Amino acid sequence: MSPFIWLAVAAVMAVVEVVSFGLITMWFVIGALAAFAANLLGADLLVQIVVFLVVSVVCLVALRPVFVKYRDRGKQEEPTHVGQTAVVVEDVDNEGLTGRVETDNRMTWAARSADGSFIPQGAVVRIVGQESVKLIVERKVS
Repeated sequence: MSPFIWLAVAAVMAVVEVVSFGLITMWFVIGALAAFAANLLGADLLVQIVVFLVVSVVCLVALRPVFVKYRDRGKQEEPTHVGQTAVVVEDVDNEGLTGRVETDNRMTWAARSADGSFIPQGAVVRIVGQESVKLIVERKVS
């Protein structure tokens, strides 16, 4: 068997990994390269297949958890404002498509009323939801 078959297998697995980025097929690229080296050293086909499978599975089991840990290390969940209070700085009127609130951290957000009611400027509201960059609010009961 031509050693370039293993290079083709490695290339296909690399393309699949780039498309999926699941850190699964990357280890089969390493296995295919090990089988390629075994072919160049004169090993028969059965040995090459065993080398491919053993190296791939060992790398998958031993190294994937480490790579996943470092890949996910920088990810952070977006902070949520749900449950916090805010002050209305522009009348909240769903029909008029207006409304802005200021949160405790002094940021202003577009807002709409949860129940469709008009909420005047200066009112204190509770944030009950968030849709993208718009906060869903309801009048806070004192």
